[in-house]
Amino acid sequence: MNILVIGHLCYDEIHMPENEAVTGFGGIYYPVATLAAVAGEGHKIVSVFGVGEDRKGELFARLSGFPGVSTEGIFTLNGHTNTVKLFYGGDRERIECSEQIAPPIPVDAVQPYVKRADAILINMVSGFDITFDMLYMINEEKSSRKVPVYFDIHSMTLGVDENNQRFRRPVMDWRRWVFHTNIVQMNEREAATLTVERLTEEQLAKIMMTLGPAAMLVTRGERGARVYQADKKKVIETEIPGIKVPPGGNHSAKTLQPDPTGCGDVFGAAFIFHYAKTGDTIASAHFANRVAARKVTLQGSGELHRLSDELLDEAE
Repeated sequence: MNILVIGHLCYDEIHMPENEAVTGFGGIYYPVATLAAVAGEGHKIVSVFGVGEDRKGELFARLSGFPGVSTEGIFTLNGHTNTVKLFYGGDRERIECSEQIAPPIPVDAVQPYVKRADAILINMVSGFDITFDMLYMINEEKSSRKVPVYFDIHSMTLGVDENNQRFRRPVMDWRRWVFHTNIVQMNEREAATLTVERLTEEQLAKIMMTLGPAAMLVTRGERGARVYQADKKKVIETEIPGIKVPPGGNHSAKTLQPDPTGCGDVFGAAFIFHYAKTGDTIASAHFANRVAARKVTLQGSGELHRLSDELLDEAE
């Protein structure tokens, strides 16, 4: 199976209360590393994104140890890799600052890989990762209507102020974006911010199901996720319960605070892998929820290979 992954790379500085800062690759690195961990041998992950010269050597060294990950779609940016600084408060609310957001990924950088893909994951890491023309091209070029396009809205609901700090704001043309997707992911804050009308999740799901997507997934942190699916003229809502992650199980969890950074990215990657194999939305959401819960026990992105420890058999 070939999975195409599209989105911006960044380099994270994660500041948790009472802990030293954790640094490492972030953004699209999370789904790429997650797919490498849960898919294992026999599958190919092609990722398309840019990296600055400042991080290129380190990135390729990291990716060289991942089974099934192809670097053929990675290109070099003019300038530095975007640095994202994340500051968590005691209530897990966070302040995010992005210093050098890359330009949108060129359409011609992605086009050669679309026809070969069995599933396509687009993660709007910065919110400016692709243009609408890219999404339109993907739907025109993919080999079959059965190839799912998984779209994580992520930072589309975030603007950038003069101090590089991100802030919430609605997406005026969200309807035309989701029209060209099959499955849409967002978290609760993104769902609440996406529309000018401030639609409820249920109202948003009803409209979205008329536009094209077969499912809308809303991640809820430690409370799990909620799945909305179209069923004829109705929208069916399914709760995916949260998983309590006890301390222990790896050295980080015993000494450091749980780290929620990248859990949504991990969820999306695990979901699309399972869904591409099974076509089962609810089973895929349960699997993604388990993988994301496992990620909470890992600091930053440096230990994502540990996601495979107890999950490979569950993907079959």
